[in-house]
Amino acid sequence: METSVTLERALALASTLTIPRHTETTPLSLLSGRILASPLSSKVDDPAFDNSAMDGWAVRAQDCTSDGTTLEIVGTSRAGGEQLPQVSTGQASRIMTGAPIPPGADAIVMVEDSAEEGNHVKILGPARPGFIRKQGENLQKDQEILRAGTLIGPAEISLVATMGHHEVETLCKPTVAVISTGDELVQPGTNLSPGQIYESNSYGLTSLIEKMGATAKRYDVVHDNIEGLRTTLNDAAESCDAILTSGGVSMGEWDLVRRLMEDEGQPLFWKVRIRPGGPPLCGSWKNKPLFGLPGNPVSSHVVFISIVAPWLAECMGADHELGPRLADRIRVKLSEDIKGAPKKLCMRRIRIEIGEDGFVATTHTHQGSGNIHSMVAHNGLTLLPPDIDAKAGEIIDALWLR
Repeated sequence: METSVTLERALALASTLTIPRHTETTPLSLLSGRILASPLSSKVDDPAFDNSAMDGWAVRAQDCTSDGTTLEIVGTSRAGGEQLPQVSTGQASRIMTGAPIPPGADAIVMVEDSAEEGNHVKILGPARPGFIRKQGENLQKDQEILRAGTLIGPAEISLVATMGHHEVETLCKPTVAVISTGDELVQPGTNLSPGQIYESNSYGLTSLIEKMGATAKRYDVVHDNIEGLRTTLNDAAESCDAILTSGGVSMGEWDLVRRLMEDEGQPLFWKVRIRPGGPPLCGSWKNKPLFGLPGNPVSSHVVFISIVAPWLAECMGADHELGPRLADRIRVKLSEDIKGAPKKLCMRRIRIEIGEDGFVATTHTHQGSGNIHSMVAHNGLTLLPPDIDAKAGEIIDALWLR
């Protein structure tokens, strides 16, 4: 087991752990939040035919070279209509947005630029060929449009439907066990006795797992008992693809996750040179990947964002650019001094806002790793290299949390 590794080394070691990857057919109505298993091509041209981008008149551009031209109205083209009028010299057809372009027409006059006079229309504005949407200008039949590993959101669902698919192959969601440990933890909604606190990590980690496109299986709190922890880990290994624990990974006498993994598991690394979140553990239990996260809630969130989320995305076959991720790396200008961390990558919470000269970062709450409010009051993390303090006005790397 390696100890006190860099974040880059932690990611490299974690990448040696894998989970099985399976696919399933998912209907369009359930596609939100899923990841495409294979590239997706369009079944149709889009638009399927030349059509109008505006309500107005389908005309021949050469008939409308001067304002005040009067054209004979020969019919109407409407969306979904079957019969199209023929537009010849000196003629115009009413046309609705999305309706097919009648034969002979090559431009659109907006309805606002016209005056209807009985069976004729007076043209008072330009005839615009550019207001005709050409067949296939957006998508072409058999063109590959979406890459494998794409996370499907609202726009992607609309695109899949436009392409003519009512169901697609997606990656099955892996199931991740979420296990919080500690005698002091009780469920929210109950009365606290002296020395007790409400358990929150399993709920936050469950949300993070689901945001990454996986399924979380949340277990009841495991109190500081080695037999109970072993039993829970065994159950999780049998029923889940990976295991996420919270608490019990530091150096104390009752840090049982670490002790049990060292004695009976297959640990890869323990401790990462980051702050907050220094004592995470990673390895496998009964051949299932296990990440032991710190018990302090900010630390558990930071470790998940920086280590678990990229690992999970890779295991699920997510595209690096188009798959699920929890943060984007950007450059920010500090509005105040930020103290770094000796020998550790410093990931202080910051509020990122858009200023006149780009992204500006400020801090708003106490930075303690037990203060989960700081993850709500802020929307980013600094990426200060070890032993570096940053001054107000400096531009540094940061993570902008999604």
